[in-house]
Amino acid sequence: MVRTADDGGRVALILLALDRIDHEGATGLLVACLMVPHIVAAPLVGALTDWSRRPALVIGGLALGFSASLALTASTLGHVPLSVSVLMLLLGGSCGPALIGGLSSQLSRLAKPESLPRVFGVDAMTYNIAGVAGPALAGLTASLVNSTAACLLMAGVCAAGAVPAGALPVRRERAAAGATARPSLTAGARAIVADKTLATVILASAVGQLGPGAIPVVVALAAKAHHHASASGLMLSAVAVGGLLGSLLWTARPAPTPRAPTVVMLAMCATGLPVLVGVVTTSLPVLTAALAVSGFFLGPLIGALFTARNALAPSDVRAQVFTIGAGLKITAAATGTAAIGLLAGAPLAVQFLVVGLNPIVTGLIGLAVLAALANRPAGRVGAGAPATGGA
Repeated sequence: MVRTADDGGRVALILLALDRIDHEGATGLLVACLMVPHIVAAPLVGALTDWSRRPALVIGGLALGFSASLALTASTLGHVPLSVSVLMLLLGGSCGPALIGGLSSQLSRLAKPESLPRVFGVDAMTYNIAGVAGPALAGLTASLVNSTAACLLMAGVCAAGAVPAGALPVRRERAAAGATARPSLTAGARAIVADKTLATVILASAVGQLGPGAIPVVVALAAKAHHHASASGLMLSAVAVGGLLGSLLWTARPAPTPRAPTVVMLAMCATGLPVLVGVVTTSLPVLTAALAVSGFFLGPLIGALFTARNALAPSDVRAQVFTIGAGLKITAAATGTAAIGLLAGAPLAVQFLVVGLNPIVTGLIGLAVLAALANRPAGRVGAGAPATGGA
């Protein structure tokens, strides 16, 4: 529910801004306010979750904060200075990491270790469902009622999801004898840097998001070139539907936990290959099918990524690792969306080539790094580094 509100809230804000503000640039600004704070707020949100004896209450409270920012913006946008609305959304965006990495980081406290890969597959499905349901609910409500109602609905959905999130039966593990009871704000980042395999997985999953982050823009241009702009929505829905099917496959047949880092890299390569179809054809039905195949591999990618994060992150900073990883991915996707503008005048084939090659090249480099780490002497490798051994 909270992830549905996150995805749908962005669409609702765009529609709200178009209705209330006579400034085209304001639409992108308002959505950016929800996304940009992720990378800045992620360490703090993760630390607060790791520090708390009742981490679910932190997550639920931050979900309510996100909900409040949407509701207040829906009530005041256009009636107060734009800077006030920007500030409210920046505060709401700072709560965002709790809805994504923060929530996922608690699954290890709710499920048995042997079932975690499947559990993370189900978790991955929630992103696909939210990616379809959120924008659809926001758009339908805006068309039947108005954009204000769409924004308030997303706020209500988030608030409703905050209640069960805050009631989750999870508690922080007791600190080991002699261990620091409260990790520092930088403990998660230092844990990532200390474990080369974890660092490789998190960095690759972020860098490999630069290309996919630009897909909505490239797809829209392809649809416009065929004078069928509405097809872009269907094509993006194909990615989400493919991702849902891929998540179902991972949930039914997850790879062993020690293989998760390798699966991340292989799946990343597989998401980029179908996109290269756009280099040779811009047929909308063919591109839609290719994007569905690309989305299919997102299921195993996300499931394996969460499994690897969970297995390699120290338990006392797990939430920090999850939120930092999610923050980097969101920031990379937003960067990719902005950067594709540099190729605005290039042929569509070139744009599809760049978008498709990014995850392929990143995945291949990641595989090479993992292989090098696995071949290092055991004494020089981080605690979770052998990607083909123990996790």
